[in-house]
Amino acid sequence: MEGPASPAPAPGALPYYVAFSQLLGLTVVAMTGAWLGMYRGGIAWESALQFNVHPLCMVIGLVFLQGDALLVYRVFRNEAKRTTKVLHGLLHVFAFVIALVGLVAVFEHHRKKGYADLYSLHSWCGILVFALFFAQDQVQ
Repeated sequence: MEGPASPAPAPGALPYYVAFSQLLGLTVVAMTGAWLGMYRGGIAWESALQFNVHPLCMVIGLVFLQGDALLVYRVFRNEAKRTTKVLHGLLHVFAFVIALVGLVAVFEHHRKKGYADLYSLHSWCGILVFALFFAQDQVQ
């Protein structure tokens, strides 16, 4: 027989969880940037390195900023609802724009190199994720 369920974390511990999540998110962004800089030659829009814009933008937009947008209502629960809604919406817009830049980078890179678009499972799953992200923003 299992013991009683552990209680939910106390609200006093929330700042530590948020700080840990921010630290983890910034670490992922920094590691992605370091990987692109050290092992993939860096990033640039008007060169062969244009493709490298894609992973950095996707991590910043769809992982870091999207995660922050989700945390807004928990972190700022004592603030005015209008303020939190505006911040939540702005983070979603920034995440969408940055992810869109990453998506454009891939299509532009493929166009310049003469590669076919949407030829892998990764690309189709990515388009589905982006479409669902856009649809979610429209529903809100």
